[in-house]
Amino acid sequence: MNTMQKVPTGVPGLDIITNGGLPRGRTTLLTGKSGAAKSILALQLASQFARSGIKTMVFSVEETPADLTDTGNGLGFGTSELVTEGKLRFTDLTLPLDASTIVTGDYDIVALVHRIEAAVSEFGAQAIILDSATALFSPRPPEDRLRHQFFELIRTFRRLGLTALVTAEAPDDYGPRTTLGVEDFLCDVVLVLRNLVDDERRRRTLEVHKYRRSAHQKGEYPFTITDKGLMVFPFGVQGPYEVPPAESRFSSGFAGLDTMMNGGWIRDSITLVRGPSGSGKTTLSGMYAKAGASRGERVAYYGFEETRGILLRNFASLGLPLDEFVKKGNLRIECSYPEATSPEDLLVELRRSLDEFKPSLIVLDSISSIAHSTSARGFRQFMVGFAALVREHSRSALLSQTLTIHEDDTAAPFLSTIPDAIISLDYERHQRKLTRTISVVKMRGSAHAEDAYTMHIRPGGLTVDAPRDSKAEEESRAR
Repeated sequence: MNTMQKVPTGVPGLDIITNGGLPRGRTTLLTGKSGAAKSILALQLASQFARSGIKTMVFSVEETPADLTDTGNGLGFGTSELVTEGKLRFTDLTLPLDASTIVTGDYDIVALVHRIEAAVSEFGAQAIILDSATALFSPRPPEDRLRHQFFELIRTFRRLGLTALVTAEAPDDYGPRTTLGVEDFLCDVVLVLRNLVDDERRRRTLEVHKYRRSAHQKGEYPFTITDKGLMVFPFGVQGPYEVPPAESRFSSGFAGLDTMMNGGWIRDSITLVRGPSGSGKTTLSGMYAKAGASRGERVAYYGFEETRGILLRNFASLGLPLDEFVKKGNLRIECSYPEATSPEDLLVELRRSLDEFKPSLIVLDSISSIAHSTSARGFRQFMVGFAALVREHSRSALLSQTLTIHEDDTAAPFLSTIPDAIISLDYERHQRKLTRTISVVKMRGSAHAEDAYTMHIRPGGLTVDAPRDSKAEEESRAR
């Protein structure tokens, strides 16, 4: 039995959901409505193929080679260099702007086929990009004629042994795959790009609609366009994660909490801190970051509710100065409002930080701000994607979540399955006194305190009192 050979795409996440890339010597159809990023992905693939040693030709029908080259250079594909090095070549099939179209006789692409054959032979091309078939078959011939001509085009690519990608316009996000009416069976792979409006925010997705003779991930996967092209987020796809050493622990920076957690937090774990506004979540986040930076670890702190200056000022006022660690370079604090970006862009920034800054500890304060700036589906995908990134890089993370008076810890129930540990902060009013409490709701793989401890916000951070007997507590409150 022959094993299908695949060409890696080099697009982050795409090789994961296609189980290795696109089929060598076969044709892939890339469809989507206008603005779905078809041309960008096609250009990114062409550049990656060429860079990996596969001589590639781009037949441009909608945009001129000069415009495509500028786009590729702007996205960091190094398009001009690849052309200069003889690894990538553009062939212009665009119509002159002042040209008129005269239709006579039957539609025939024999001349185009011969032109492609000659160009491929002269350049020695192994891969070809045609962008786009919709523009190529315009004006549109009769349906039977179009189907026959498109089939001849695909058969030519196959006969020449080319790894081919053809783009085509889709009339609707979930309707027919192309406006041409060409059926999917003519191509071995069909990729569908979508640019949807979800709760008043744009959300881009990619789906492997079909992949002959190969397993692939099902469903839609979010993607975003970065300064380096497309990045796909294969949420929920398990990767080859490393298993951390057993019982490897570190201090939370909060001595009382370390005791409650039987010696500190387990390394390479995700912890969720829940509680109402004013319960001490950000203070705990600052203690976590300061403790890690004091040990010489790299810490990435993302704040979504305050500006960077105010956050640093508040920590300093509480006796948790962080400026020295920022100056040393082992603590990075990034503050922004989620409404000004998208969950996918936040994941891009997190991935970039993990790859370049390489923090061992990550803080997100608070994920509630992210939830309020996107749809329920978008928030869930962000959380799953974040967890996948943390697991993939074997890092530890602290997430804070604000619970309002209309919520409890059952809000967004999927959140309970993502973290390895859940810390609950709360407070009660008794006449003029505010009593804060902290409890460990969950901690995978470790024994932990079952009682709620009384907690105080003091200069230097948080402290706890040993739990008192519940009966004595009630009698004390009654007095």
